[in-house]
Amino acid sequence: MSNFNKKLFKRLRLNHAYGQLIAMIFVPIMILACVGTVLVLSETSNSAKTQQQYAAVAILSRYQNIALQLFETVQLNPAQHDQAKNIMQSILNEKHLKRATIADIHHKNYLSVGYQANNLWPDFPENSTFFGPIKYKHNNTFGMRIGVDPNTKLPIWLVIELDNQPLEISHYRVFIVLITTGLFTLLLLLLCLNFYSRRWIAPMYEIRMQLQRLNADTLDQHMVINSTGELRLLQRDIANVVKRLHFSFLELKEHTEQTEDDLRRTLDTLEVQNITYKQARDQAISSNQAKSVFLANISHELRTPLNSIDGFIHLMLRQGNLSNDQSLYLQTIRKSSAHLLALINDVLDFSKIDAGKLELETAPFDLEEAIFDVMDMLSPLAAQKQIEMAFYYADNLPQHVIGDALRFKQILTNLISNAIKFTPDGEIIVRARMEHDDIGQCLIHFSVQDSGIGLSGTDRKKLFESFSQGDASVTRQFGGTGLGLAISKQLVHLMHGQIGFEDNQERAPTEKGSTFWFTAMFTVDEDIKQIHPSFQDMHVVSYLAHPATANVLRHYLEDYSVQHIETQSILDLFSRLNSLANAPEDTWLIVDHSGDTEALLREIRGRYTGNLAVYGYQMSLEPNMLHEYKARPLYQPLSRSAIIQLLSNQPIFEVEHCDDFKERDLHVLAVDDHLPNLIVLEALLGELNVKTTKVQSGQEALTVIQQRIEQGYKPFDLVFMDIQMPVMSGIDTTRAIRSLESTLDGMRMPIIALTAHALADEKQKLLKVGMDDYVTKPIQIEQIIQILTNWTTDRFVQPQQKTDKSFIADALDPDILDWKQSLQLAANKEDLAQDLLKMMVDSFPTELTEMQQLIELEDFPQLEHVLHRLYGATRYVGTPKLQKATGEFEQYVSTLRKEQRKADDTFIQNVLQRYDHLQLVIHEVEIAAKQILDKPSEA
Repeated sequence: MSNFNKKLFKRLRLNHAYGQLIAMIFVPIMILACVGTVLVLSETSNSAKTQQQYAAVAILSRYQNIALQLFETVQLNPAQHDQAKNIMQSILNEKHLKRATIADIHHKNYLSVGYQANNLWPDFPENSTFFGPIKYKHNNTFGMRIGVDPNTKLPIWLVIELDNQPLEISHYRVFIVLITTGLFTLLLLLLCLNFYSRRWIAPMYEIRMQLQRLNADTLDQHMVINSTGELRLLQRDIANVVKRLHFSFLELKEHTEQTEDDLRRTLDTLEVQNITYKQARDQAISSNQAKSVFLANISHELRTPLNSIDGFIHLMLRQGNLSNDQSLYLQTIRKSSAHLLALINDVLDFSKIDAGKLELETAPFDLEEAIFDVMDMLSPLAAQKQIEMAFYYADNLPQHVIGDALRFKQILTNLISNAIKFTPDGEIIVRARMEHDDIGQCLIHFSVQDSGIGLSGTDRKKLFESFSQGDASVTRQFGGTGLGLAISKQLVHLMHGQIGFEDNQERAPTEKGSTFWFTAMFTVDEDIKQIHPSFQDMHVVSYLAHPATANVLRHYLEDYSVQHIETQSILDLFSRLNSLANAPEDTWLIVDHSGDTEALLREIRGRYTGNLAVYGYQMSLEPNMLHEYKARPLYQPLSRSAIIQLLSNQPIFEVEHCDDFKERDLHVLAVDDHLPNLIVLEALLGELNVKTTKVQSGQEALTVIQQRIEQGYKPFDLVFMDIQMPVMSGIDTTRAIRSLESTLDGMRMPIIALTAHALADEKQKLLKVGMDDYVTKPIQIEQIIQILTNWTTDRFVQPQQKTDKSFIADALDPDILDWKQSLQLAANKEDLAQDLLKMMVDSFPTELTEMQQLIELEDFPQLEHVLHRLYGATRYVGTPKLQKATGEFEQYVSTLRKEQRKADDTFIQNVLQRYDHLQLVIHEVEIAAKQILDKPSEA
């Protein structure tokens, strides 16, 4: 075969089975079908035209003599023209005939019938006795000579016009029949192709895939034979060949081991190739740098939308009208967002380490709180696998140190997330102890112990390498980038420490899992003195099933001088509950979240009515259940702050009150090409009462600034400038703004850079082009407050709080209308709480009328929907009794749908009783709400 034919076959894929099948079957059939279609259409069209011509000849022949007589009559007696025309009207009864005329060669119409009788007719030949068809205005014209005009001696013609629509309809019918036949033929061919592919091509493809998966390590694997016929024989022969190859490979491997000594002696000759290797190494270094640049850019693009996510979560958490469920869900989402940010930081830090531009920052931070923040962030992952988590913090460790808190959390996050990832069940214990204490500095030892799958000796060698994990299958089974430990190793070295790994079985044969440890050098912050609170009068009775967590609780309570009784089992706990009946009010009972928690709480509340706390993960503790049994959650892992919060009876979710810059009347310009980031920044600044102007490009920012200067307004008090923007970057925009300021006297706006990653030399680069400071994404409210404080004002004013209606709330029944709870749900905004209460009260008449109609119609699915809507409204207003009545009514109606049965008389009677009870409760709420809504708000 020539090269041209080979290229043609390859380009048309004719060397494949599908291509050959199409070339041999589909292409010839399609060519025959197209030729046949053209021939059939042509022949049917000619046949139709011939048939029309025969019909025209028959019509002209039948009316030839009549037309001649009518012509002579009109010529002899013109007064009989109308009578002759009426006689000629009979020609229109002929099928498909549109009009007719008696005319001479000059188109003079002597007698015409049909539509548009006075219109012109097409030219026709003079020397023939018959003509046609002549195409004229979408129809065909035919004519026959019937005589000669005695006056003018010109030939007289009978001309008719036949409709072409029947020809077109027959043409379309034939075309539709051909298309239908072609489709059925194509369907039949596809079925044949499907059978052919399943019978031959699919087994051949499977054989190819099995051969592609073969390598030196899988030659001994059994090949599955599921073909039939000749392909089955072929597949069996291939399996036999693979077996022979496997035995040959084993023989070759033995021979290779025997010749290794000879090969070692020849390695000396390979030193000649060092020059080539050096060039290859330089190319690899260049490629690695390009990879680092790519990782840095992609990390920036990932952090930009993450800034929006984190910002909107922060704004939602600041809303005081969130329920416990909503707060819990948002806290979990925020932890997941922080985990995602940590993964992006891994990729970014890897590029920084490769470039040699990673530097640690130094700032004071709470070391114990930093460890807890990491464990709390990863607690949802541990809760999904039911892994117990605890951490020990030695007494001789300083609480506040100076170092890079972000990098320390990053190391700890990598180690703990790996421990969770490779631990199917069991526990994870984090320990911190003093390794070496010097004047002003301390070397602290941290360890993460798990009860997971452990590692073999060969896997430990490549454990801290980039893009590698202990087992090749680990990445698919557990996920991960393989960068965490490699980056952690580099960060630990920058902290003047070491990192390592221990197998728990080497320490104790009965233990399983592994322990990762690292050391880090910190500077002791001696300016902050640690103060332990004292709860000498407090009494705590506890039962925690996890021994490590029980030890941590015991340690914390001893530090706080709490009188602590630790029970060993549930039965031991129940035996002590009777003695707690007369316990003082400052007594707390702490129980573990295990088994049937609701049954446990029900049993406890049957014997004990004092303070109760349930220990467990956020995801495992149901807020409604805790509220029902008046229990307080104590979230895992246990921390000092949580214990202090519990013993002090502080609220769990506190609404943060940000600082207010209202009196400064600040106006800020925000420049970012990512609109969600601008929305988040505007919302955060709005909470501080700072006016914001948003623009999405550097050119637009310059235009806005110039317009304000031309209109005589004061310039912006501050500019937030994104760095990476299309067309005109943040650096170019800053230079243009500084150039514009140079033309004006005394004008300089602080410009703050917004960047997703800051290398060691990037900060200096930003400052050199004229920027005053920089903030890394995702931006936080604390960072904004610090920036505004440093660059706009020395202090800020706390917002004034509105007074509530406590004097009315005290007189109301809290079960009917709890006004304090309504204010909490409305973020302590009295106007909003009144609006929510008024909206719910105004909806009562409509809801009750709709319920009554639905009960009469026995439309219980729609009734359940209306009850659910009313129940949702009660969750935003403090109406406990109405909320309970609505919820129970909805649950009762939903049983009909869940059990998939029809409503009987008993069910309908119970629905009516519950409806009457709901009316009474709504009436009580209306009376109570009237006292609140009629009282004017106080400023």
